[in-house]
Amino acid sequence: MAHTFNCPNCGAPLDYGGDDPLIRCPYCHSSVIVPENLRARPQFSSKQDDFTMNLPSDLSGLLKQAQQIYQVKRLAEQGETESAIALYREITGAEEFAARQAVNKLAAGQPVVFQDAFLLDSAPPTVASVPSRQTTSKTGRWIGCFFVSLVVFILASVLVPIATSFGLMTILGGAGLERPGGVEVPFDLGYLLGGWGFATRELSFGGEGTGPGLFEDVRAIGVHPVNGNIYAAGFSDGRIQAFDAQGKFITQWMIPREQTDPYFDDMVVGRDGTIYLAVYGKLHRFDSKGQPLGTFELGRDYVENLDITADGTLVVIANGEDILWISRNGEILKRVDDAVSSVSGDSELSGMLAVDGLGNVFVLGAFNRAVFVFDANGKFLNRFGKDGDEPGQFRAPLAIEVDNKGRVFVSDIKGIQVFSNDGRYLDVLKLFSAGYGLAFDDQNNLYVTTGEQKIHKFSIKD
Repeated sequence: MAHTFNCPNCGAPLDYGGDDPLIRCPYCHSSVIVPENLRARPQFSSKQDDFTMNLPSDLSGLLKQAQQIYQVKRLAEQGETESAIALYREITGAEEFAARQAVNKLAAGQPVVFQDAFLLDSAPPTVASVPSRQTTSKTGRWIGCFFVSLVVFILASVLVPIATSFGLMTILGGAGLERPGGVEVPFDLGYLLGGWGFATRELSFGGEGTGPGLFEDVRAIGVHPVNGNIYAAGFSDGRIQAFDAQGKFITQWMIPREQTDPYFDDMVVGRDGTIYLAVYGKLHRFDSKGQPLGTFELGRDYVENLDITADGTLVVIANGEDILWISRNGEILKRVDDAVSSVSGDSELSGMLAVDGLGNVFVLGAFNRAVFVFDANGKFLNRFGKDGDEPGQFRAPLAIEVDNKGRVFVSDIKGIQVFSNDGRYLDVLKLFSAGYGLAFDDQNNLYVTTGEQKIHKFSIKD
């Protein structure tokens, strides 16, 4: 029986029928926890049978719980912390403090240990011998072994990827070598497991903390295209840290807080070493040592995302979806207003962009779940991608960048998907946690900020 209730975010009517605790509002795209009284509760068998296993209920219940905790992780990575905590408590029965700790760990890509009545302990498949009629015969033992092997295979094929998404592989992949200065050069376990077939991880550094080289919530990243110096900005603390090409800490500086979060939107580094940051809608400029070079204030235009062309022209997203081309002295050279909605017919409140070597502009619409391509003069050329979980589709797009081969990299909760410049899906680079910021250097190395509070450097295969 279908029920209707209102979205707590936008008030739109939501039709619901089933037992899934989470649905997505088709109007504002918020993840909404369904009121408990509207849900049918799944039943899990706890009976200790004689060499029997209720595959339809026990195994499906296990898989459903695993899917639900993955939804918690996804909510946490998207910043919907309170919804993630509420769903986590409902699934596990945990107290609020324990639930908050677990959600914070999931958001950071760290492993979480589930206690007692959850996952494998909640409804374990039961296997016992039947004492009647000589079940010690070869036939009985063969049938029993077959079912046990089948169950182990199914659980392994399902739970290993889920464990990977929870950060277990972060532990396994943590082993590595250290260069002088403590910078980690990781053993490329992800590549061996097939998750990094398109790339090889060359460098990893950072971690959670407030000291030099550590991060609290690292998001925006920029790389000097020539010398490889790396700059990373904390989302909530206003701190920009500078590193050399090997990941060694150089210096840091702060930008004073003006209002509530979000703090930083995006950053980019020009070929002359000038660092541009979008902060509270303004374009801040710094030299490589953090000395301020002035601010571009563009009147009514609120800048949120940016990239830079080879000749130093800034291309930015303002007001959610307007494309602006800005000179080195802050003059608006041209603009395309409503770039996404004029093509799709649907409003876009959170556009992101990247520019290729020919000046083509790739706009990633977080609400439209698609990439929109414009030429250097602002003429619409193409679009690709749509909402979904299949390869080439987007569920929660986070960032976009273009490499020096013209390939388009889009970070999503499933990893970093790679497309040709005409939108053909090529591959995916799977990460241990969400990739928030992307940047390339002249050698076509990819730099990624992640929910693990680390920066990873990947060499990309041709």
